[in-house]
Amino acid sequence: MIILEDVLFFMKKKTIYYIIFVLVLFPISFVSQLKINEVSVHKGFTDEFQVENDWIEIINTGTSPINLNNFYLSDKTSDLDKWRFPNFQIASNEKILVFASNKNPNYYPSHWENIVKANDVWNYVAGSSNISIDWNTLGFDDQSWNSGQGGIGYGDNDDNTIISSNTISLYMRKKFNIQNLNDLSHLLFHADYDDGFIAYLNGIEIMRSNNFSTYFPTFNTTTNNNHEAVLYNGGIPESKLLSLENFSDLLLQGDNVLAVQVHNSAFNSSDLSSNFFLSAGIISNNINYQNLPNWLTPPIVNFHCNFKLSIDETLLISNAAGTILDSLSIPNDLQNGLSYGRSPDGSNNWCFFNQPTPKNDNSNSWCYDGIEPQPIITKASGWYTNLVVVDVNQNPNSITRFTTNGDVPESTDLLFNSSVSFNNSSVLSVRAFSTNNNLPSEVVDRTFIINEQNHNLPVFSIITNNDNLWDWNNGLYVFGPNADLNNYPYFGSNFWEPWSKWSRMEFFDANQNKQFETQFDLEIHGGWSRAEPQKSFRIDTKSIYKGPIEYPLIPGKSNLTKFNNFNLRNGGQHGRNDRIQDAIVSRVVKETHIDRMAYEPAIVYLNGDYWGLYGIREKIDEHYVESNHGMNSDQIDLLNRDSALAGSSSHFMETFTMLNNTSISDSNFIDVFSSRFDIDNYIDYFITQTYIQNMDWMGIAWGLNNVKLWRPDTTGGVWRYVLYDTDGSLGYFGQSIWDNYINAARYPTVTSEHSQIFSRALNNQEFKCKFTNRYNDLINTIFQTNNFNGVATELKDRLSNAIPNHISAWSPNGSNLDSYSQWSNAINSITSYNTSRISTARTHLNQSLTLSGQKDVELNVMPSNSGKINISTITPKDYPWNGVYHGGCPINIQAIADSGYVFSHWDNNNIINSNNLNNEILESIELDGDYIFTANFTTCDESIEVSINDSTDNFITPTITGSNGQINYQWFANGQPISNDSIIYNPSNGVYKLYITIGSCQILSNLLEFQKNDYNLEIYPNPAENEFELIFLLSSREDIQISILNSLGQEISNQIIEDFIGQYKKRIDVSNLSKGAYFIQLKTTDKVYNKKLILSK
Repeated sequence: MIILEDVLFFMKKKTIYYIIFVLVLFPISFVSQLKINEVSVHKGFTDEFQVENDWIEIINTGTSPINLNNFYLSDKTSDLDKWRFPNFQIASNEKILVFASNKNPNYYPSHWENIVKANDVWNYVAGSSNISIDWNTLGFDDQSWNSGQGGIGYGDNDDNTIISSNTISLYMRKKFNIQNLNDLSHLLFHADYDDGFIAYLNGIEIMRSNNFSTYFPTFNTTTNNNHEAVLYNGGIPESKLLSLENFSDLLLQGDNVLAVQVHNSAFNSSDLSSNFFLSAGIISNNINYQNLPNWLTPPIVNFHCNFKLSIDETLLISNAAGTILDSLSIPNDLQNGLSYGRSPDGSNNWCFFNQPTPKNDNSNSWCYDGIEPQPIITKASGWYTNLVVVDVNQNPNSITRFTTNGDVPESTDLLFNSSVSFNNSSVLSVRAFSTNNNLPSEVVDRTFIINEQNHNLPVFSIITNNDNLWDWNNGLYVFGPNADLNNYPYFGSNFWEPWSKWSRMEFFDANQNKQFETQFDLEIHGGWSRAEPQKSFRIDTKSIYKGPIEYPLIPGKSNLTKFNNFNLRNGGQHGRNDRIQDAIVSRVVKETHIDRMAYEPAIVYLNGDYWGLYGIREKIDEHYVESNHGMNSDQIDLLNRDSALAGSSSHFMETFTMLNNTSISDSNFIDVFSSRFDIDNYIDYFITQTYIQNMDWMGIAWGLNNVKLWRPDTTGGVWRYVLYDTDGSLGYFGQSIWDNYINAARYPTVTSEHSQIFSRALNNQEFKCKFTNRYNDLINTIFQTNNFNGVATELKDRLSNAIPNHISAWSPNGSNLDSYSQWSNAINSITSYNTSRISTARTHLNQSLTLSGQKDVELNVMPSNSGKINISTITPKDYPWNGVYHGGCPINIQAIADSGYVFSHWDNNNIINSNNLNNEILESIELDGDYIFTANFTTCDESIEVSINDSTDNFITPTITGSNGQINYQWFANGQPISNDSIIYNPSNGVYKLYITIGSCQILSNLLEFQKNDYNLEIYPNPAENEFELIFLLSSREDIQISILNSLGQEISNQIIEDFIGQYKKRIDVSNLSKGAYFIQLKTTDKVYNKKLILSK
């Protein structure tokens, strides 16, 4: 046998040169011990962080072990050493997994040790009053605290130190020493607790239980449900694994502190437990700390390579010399749920497996030769008015089976032996089954909508296995065996479970054109609206299926062309009447600084059945931020009411502390605030929520709810709030227009960091006035009746033709929406409430912020259509315009001229006098009464005059009167643009004119005919020393040459300029020339100009 390395082989890094010998008598047989044994490109296996990834199984088929450190894995032939295997010895016939996660950890543990144990001695204090904000940091002095062996609790079989049985909260600290920070690869934290906890490393949160309703539980905060400790009963505590990337900025060489706050569920709770452990993965073989607890089995830390997998690419294993030892071209038909590998292990026989076997024997799964091609359905999905007859073109060596209820056809379903006919709307799903050794084809779906209309709305056809929806034990849509049927919203029902079901979809645009089909996870979405007969859906596209949808689903945000997920919303709590209140509010505020969920109405069919009207809504997650703001979704902090959905809450916690420590009278308060929040977004968000009186927000009527905010996790990244779920506003839950929601948001039933920051900021005079003036701006514009009603009417008109069908489908099923008039009246109630709300919102603003009353302001421009007036942050379009502002907060007003006009003056009133009559901008106006501000404009020609004249000094200069603004010049000679200078130097013969632009005005001068008998070049200064300025003007376009000649006529230098026109005015460096006489020469197409230059060095 001839090994490949015995053949002549040359290599340079990144570039491979092969000399290939064609051996007829002695064929090459290349054998490598290290082989790719199985791959999956659709995830399906979780790593040590409980994240699903693509994976690659590697096997050592040799009889001896191999150290992997000198081998490489890549998905590119041009980059063989893309990822280097770690220093790991793989035994004979051993298999390892490499997760293709696009990560590349550099360190792996050789063993694990314990750093902090629960039964170590801790310092602790029971929470009886507010504790110092730095209690969890290393520098905090805890000498006055109690000291005792953990766990600490009520003495119920899992405690070493017993405390009072009426303890609401417990604060614990344990200092520990890290001997060699560079020897740690991972940290592993375990928490055995009753009822809730938050753990910190050196003041930074690393883990918390999920039963808090606030980011910052105080000493008297209880958890919102019970949690029982498990260690005493043989259970394994909850844990969190931190990679080096996660903890490198938290842990210190030397002393550190682990701090934990524990909270009970009630004052009279029967128990409290607090057992916490911190362990570490050690890179070296050194023993520095404690043995692991007996119950603790350390996690298997897998290998992760720095790329992901996709079909049709090639995987390669190579050695340090660049020799390719094994390669695999991933089949393009490798589907989700399948893997591709060798059977038996390490052999040359490749198979498709429908039961992947990572790290197990591949012979445990049946070896399939391939995947059967999909059958072809003769009818396209879409709308039909008559009987639909469907045929299928079947593959050779296969049979086709079909279903019409959404199920993926199986081998027991009906055979497609002849045409299938449909009289009513339906789905058809077909699948080819091999008569040889192939796996069944992917399912092919069609949607036939017969004698039904889409009313110019887009349509989703959702297709899913029937049991996914209706199975009593596992169906998403049904009550199920654990429902509380006596109490709305029927907690315990299946539709309250966080279940996902694989499904398929076809999407049609408003013109009934099919735009795409895809696969996704189907979930039930929403809060209490889950209990409604028509439920909301969440659509979660995933890379394990077909990846994100690349189509602009929401025309109102046409920049969004890619969706990882979105919601199909049933109207929330408004599904039983208007269905669109949240959509109305979202569109009303679309021109503000608020992040919001866009809305687009649609119709949904579920397994061929008409399922009614829905709203396409964005899901507020890290992908929302990436799509709307162009941020990297992996570098985002996203918070909801009680936890971080992405990233960390640490920056927000720092913000809360920072603002509490900044005096409201500090002149820098607004700067500090703006360094942590996007202040325009913040103000618009809180104005909107308090104006619409959202009861289901900010803990106003019950617990904190419907709060999300995000920031880019970058230096200087600031927080932005997102507006969503405004169903509980505009009087829907019985609010009165007289309810003061500014006060309610400052001092809600359940306080939070959000309400405390808001209340504190309003005590700062500068912030208060920014908030006040912007509140007035928004009431004066977007919340005005005409605008608000216009938005509502537009949405109503969009749905009006489709709503009767929806009512017919759902009224008999308990939707409580029984007629078109009921729907229409519900929308009218929203608009009427808004109209009534305007006056009380102004009153509440005055009361809450102790202002000086409402002041009517009228703006007008004279003459009509001559200009605009900016007041505060808005610029009204139509005049006269009327608005209301409040005394006590100064406003700014600015006159803005339209094209062809300039500002002249303001009409007199008690604020405007001779000192500011002609000021375009009126700053810091104190409104002590009602005022009319009239801005007068004049035409440009009336206000500004410009003339040009020639001068005995060989210049053409302008004379401009009536202007005090920035002037832009454009000179013309013989109709050609020649210069933007303010003066024409050394003009040539021709006819000149000048356009000047001042703001929106463009004024033309008189025409000037310039004549000179002898034209010559201008040189200044002359005599010169090191440089001179050359000036000439050409009024026709031509090629020119500029030369310097010595006194003998010899050319010293020259410059050729093609196609020149206009004024030439440049300084020329002659510092390299010696003292003497020279000639500057200009050659044009038909003339030569010379000017003598004296250099007097």
